[in-house]
Amino acid sequence: MNPAIGGPSEPPIIILDTNALLDWRVFKDPAATPIAQAILEGRLRWVACTSMEQEWHQVWPRSYLKAWQPDPQLTLTVFQHAEFVDIPPRGPLRCKDPDDQVFIDLALHVGAKWLFSKDAALLKLAKRAKLRGTEILTLPQWTPVP
Repeated sequence: MNPAIGGPSEPPIIILDTNALLDWRVFKDPAATPIAQAILEGRLRWVACTSMEQEWHQVWPRSYLKAWQPDPQLTLTVFQHAEFVDIPPRGPLRCKDPDDQVFIDLALHVGAKWLFSKDAALLKLAKRAKLRGTEILTLPQWTPVP
């Protein structure tokens, strides 16, 4: 675990991939509500890096998402709830989708308890990631922490 990231008394660290953010801020998926609430209440620590934020700002304005009428204020400010760290070094697990590699690298580098995604390439890494201490889950699979 990165020594700059928390200790045993800190809330669990999570990573949200771009699809999880879309579910939270654009699609307003009810499955995102417990996780969003836990982040806002400080029961979860969402860790991100600048490349994740850059990808977010490239994805959410795409024309195919306009039908959901994303609220620019919510989409532009979502990363204010994240704790930023440096872009992680390449980790031991390889993701078939190079755009998603940073999510698994960061999750393992900072010792995230959960990486939330519905991306097939990341979900295929779930068993191997769990052996390293990080569960890769879809939003509906998560059970809220007290």
